[in-house]
Amino acid sequence: METGQPSAEQRAYLDRFCADYVARTRGSQRQREQGWPRLADPRSSSGYSGAPGPVRDFWLATKRLRYPLVGSRCDGVSVWDIDDNEYVDFGLGFGVHLFGHRPAFILDAITDRLARGTPIGFQSEVANEVAEGIARLTGAERVAFSNTGTEAVMSAVRLARAATRRSKLVVFEHSYHGSYDDVVRSIGATRGIPDARASDVLVLGYGDSESLDRIEAEADQIAAVLVEPVQARRPGLQPVEFLHQLRALTARRSIALIFDDVLLGFRVHQGGCQAHFDVRADLATYGKVIGGGLPIGILTGRTEYMNLIDGGAWQHDGDSIPSGDKIWFAGTFNKNPLTMAATQAVVNHLLEKGNRLQEGLTEKARALDERLGAWLVANRMPVRIARFGSMFRFESAPHLTLLIQHLHMRGIYTWEGMVFFISTAHTDASVERLEEAVKDSLLTMRRGGYLD
Repeated sequence: METGQPSAEQRAYLDRFCADYVARTRGSQRQREQGWPRLADPRSSSGYSGAPGPVRDFWLATKRLRYPLVGSRCDGVSVWDIDDNEYVDFGLGFGVHLFGHRPAFILDAITDRLARGTPIGFQSEVANEVAEGIARLTGAERVAFSNTGTEAVMSAVRLARAATRRSKLVVFEHSYHGSYDDVVRSIGATRGIPDARASDVLVLGYGDSESLDRIEAEADQIAAVLVEPVQARRPGLQPVEFLHQLRALTARRSIALIFDDVLLGFRVHQGGCQAHFDVRADLATYGKVIGGGLPIGILTGRTEYMNLIDGGAWQHDGDSIPSGDKIWFAGTFNKNPLTMAATQAVVNHLLEKGNRLQEGLTEKARALDERLGAWLVANRMPVRIARFGSMFRFESAPHLTLLIQHLHMRGIYTWEGMVFFISTAHTDASVERLEEAVKDSLLTMRRGGYLD
């Protein structure tokens, strides 16, 4: 398969499997068909590569399967699609639902806020409490709220450039920081972005000593180094020593170190990756988990940077006035009442439970990793598990992406990005169900001519 088109045996297997999958999820397929041409949806072509080769060949051979499942309802660890198929959800909203779907403490907070209306444009009545809670969890000196992780990252970079009066940004290959123009270069997504922007972005190898040398050489021009401490695309890469060296270098050369903790913040540790790796960044961004299922971005950091949002302590400093050296930071839905209510509930829950919550999730994922990893080796499967905390993914050849649809057929869900998460709602039985579904799926694929 890696060298060309599917064999006759593989083609027959794919034809049978595709027919069965489409029959089971016909409502989702029909919705994609009916969406054309009005709905432009990148999910329908996820994973496609226009370059000739095995990835493109396999994608085209399985094109009939390339549509997202349409969700209808959810509760706990279960999601039902519009064909009323039930799935145990390990995608968890791209990592959002740390507590499963519709946890009572979040549902109650949102319901109460809805009953009292959503006064947008007024200050949130819980903004102070939520900011204080975020500071307690993360150790941040100041906190600001936006609508998405992308916006938080964009603002962090803007703060760093304003504070240092330099222009260059360093990002690392394979890291993901949202859809902001300057940061998508790390994943090679540069179409539509002017080439002139490239001169202000350095894309370096993550964990490589040569990258430290490059930063040192160009330090006088670098405003910030933006890091996804553990990359969703490579969770097995956890370069602790590199992070400590990077912190020492950026501090010595007055470069802002930004941690993008949007995905893993509050999942691996109460204090995020800064606490886990014992590295204190100048700025850090959060999102996903902390919003309780509603959209949010959080920007935190040291006072000397964060004061550029509101001008500093002028409100409490006699006759002084706001600093004129501010960045533009605004958004109609920043501190949306519903989002702030959900975030307040999540923050209070995390503070109440303490880090044992994250430790329990990590242990459950570690045990699965150990059991399933041993089975993969014993059965000579060309597959391995890469894990960090309670996030993991399966890594193998391009055709392993078919595993996702095989799991869907067995009532297990994650999205086509191949990333899995465990929530506090997952029981031992639901994790064991995933384990058995993976084994059965891989053995089935082998009988179909794959994974030899």
